[in-house]
Amino acid sequence: MRKDVSPLGEIKVERTEPVATITISRPDKLNSVTRRMFESFSEQVGHLTNDPAIMAIVITGEGEKAFSAGFDLDMVRGVKGQDRHDFFKLLEKTIRLIRQAKSCFTIAAVNGYAVGFGAMVASACDFRLCSDTAGFRFPEVELAIFPGAGAASNLIHLVGSSRTKDLLLTSRLVSADEALEIGLANRVFPSAELMPKTMEFVAGLMKKDRYIMLRTKMLIDGMTGEELAEAADMEVDFEDEWLREYGNKS
Repeated sequence: MRKDVSPLGEIKVERTEPVATITISRPDKLNSVTRRMFESFSEQVGHLTNDPAIMAIVITGEGEKAFSAGFDLDMVRGVKGQDRHDFFKLLEKTIRLIRQAKSCFTIAAVNGYAVGFGAMVASACDFRLCSDTAGFRFPEVELAIFPGAGAASNLIHLVGSSRTKDLLLTSRLVSADEALEIGLANRVFPSAELMPKTMEFVAGLMKKDRYIMLRTKMLIDGMTGEELAEAADMEVDFEDEWLREYGNKS
């Protein structure tokens, strides 16, 4: 197992080819992500989504309380000016790498609260398998942060425009049961069964012909790709506008 070791948290990567597991590990802070953790996460996502030996990437959080409660708020408050621009562009790039992975499947094992960054990562994955204690929340609008980096475009793809407005503009918490009902979750399991059931699900995918599986994934994405790409491009344009207008403000 390879780790980005830090007293403020770490990103753990375990490979059992053709499956890799990324674990966001800062359980004492509900797996909130520091700058160093985010940069390590982005690096690992970039490496694994382009590794021909990897067919599935499982992303989860340490413990049973949270997938990830989002970015560490002290870190976010300290990001200003050009650094804020660079930070959000790296976030946008990272989410797109997950969403547009062509050589592998991405699976979020949502083991608790998925808030902000956590919710963005989960909604970008091909599949979201959740514990019955999972919850999704997109708090960006409430924090006066533009909900870019796939928060809007990926949600529209999953739950439609009306529900996306509801989730983004109210910033409310969505339970695992509601997530399953509206299409934000694919499966819900008792908390203790989440990882065994996730690995069982992944093993089922791995038994099938890789070429056919990945081509089918590309076909499904392509059927909605034009509309999704337009939404994503508009999201990027609006985010750039927001960064220009507010990037230098505290």
